[in-house]
Amino acid sequence: MAKDQLRDFHLFAMESALPFGMGIIKNVKTGGFQKIMDVIKLKDPFSEFQADGETSAKKVRDKIDQLIPGLGYPVVSVDVTVEENYPDYESNDNDSLVSTLNRIDSDLDQLRRMISNDSLNIHD
Repeated sequence: MAKDQLRDFHLFAMESALPFGMGIIKNVKTGGFQKIMDVIKLKDPFSEFQADGETSAKKVRDKIDQLIPGLGYPVVSVDVTVEENYPDYESNDNDSLVSTLNRIDSDLDQLRRMISNDSLNIHD
C-alpha cells in the first residue's frame, strides 16, 4: 500500500506539480509578480499555471528520464480488457491449424519417399 502511495505521489509530482511550478516560474520571468496576481484572479489559476508550464515540464521530465529512465515519466497502471469480436475465431483457427498440420504431414511423407528412393539408388 505504501508503494502505491509513493507511485501515486510520484505521478502527481510529474504530471501536476511540476507543470504548475514551471508555469509559475514562466509567468514570473515574463511578467513578474503582477502576472502571477493576474493569473490568480482567473477562474482556474491552477490549470492556467499547469498549461503555461507544460512545455517546460516536458523538457525537465525528458532530462530526468535521460538520467534515470522511468523517473521523469512514471509508469501508470492501466486496466486491460479483451473483447472477443469473432465468435468463430477458434473454429477458424483450428481449421487453419489442421490445414497446416496436414500440409506438414504431406511434406514429411514426400521427404521420406525421397530419402527412401535415394538410399535405394545409392546401393545399386
